[in-house]
Order: sequence, then structure tokens, then C-alpha cells
Amino acid sequence: MRSTPRIHYVTLGLLLGLTARVSAQAKPAAASKAAAIAKPAQADSLYSGLERDFTVGKTIYLRSSKTRIGVIQATDSSHAFPPKFFPAARMKAVLIRHADGPFDWVPVERAVRIYVVNKQ
Repeated sequence: MRSTPRIHYVTLGLLLGLTARVSAQAKPAAASKAAAIAKPAQADSLYSGLERDFTVGKTIYLRSSKTRIGVIQATDSSHAFPPKFFPAARMKAVLIRHADGPFDWVPVERAVRIYVVNKQ
């Protein structure tokens, strides 16, 4: 008989603790979303990740750190890629001349996930 009130108190304490934890985790996420909407980053307005902006002559930067990667030298609307590593045998691609020298064909579909270009 004595254990019944203890079980009730323990259960009530666990429920209150879980409720407090869930509400504490939800508040910062909402606050950070509001801050991101209210204050867009100025540096991001200089870059574009749209496929149509990946044209010859544009400088490519890493999306995460905005480190300069290279310059787009050419585009190909149907470039052949090995089907073992890519979802399609022919894809729209850009030829990137990296800052350290080598050239590299990259599908535009993948490039927009990793890189951004300057809007100038």
C-alpha cells in the first residue's frame, strides 16, 4: 500500500521533467528561426546557387565557407559521365578550372549543392 503513492509521485515527476525538457528544446529553435528570417546574411546576397547562374566566366565558391574554388571555363548540356558513379549517363555539366590548376567536369545538379557563384 505504501508503494502506490511513491509510484504516483515518481510518474508525476518524470512527466513534469519530460515536459520541461521538451519545452526548453523547442524555444531556442523557434528563436533561431525568427532571427534568421529577420536578419538575412549580407554575404549570402552576393552569391547564387541557382542552376541558371552557373555560366561561363563565373567564379565558383564553396557554399559553406565561401572559399574560392575556381572559374567555369565551359558548359555542356549533355556531357557523358560514367553511369557507375552518376545517376544518368548524360547530364548538364560545367567545366571548372580549379584555383590550384586542374580542370574538372561537374554535373550542375551536384554543383549547386556544393558550390555557389558570384552574382556579378
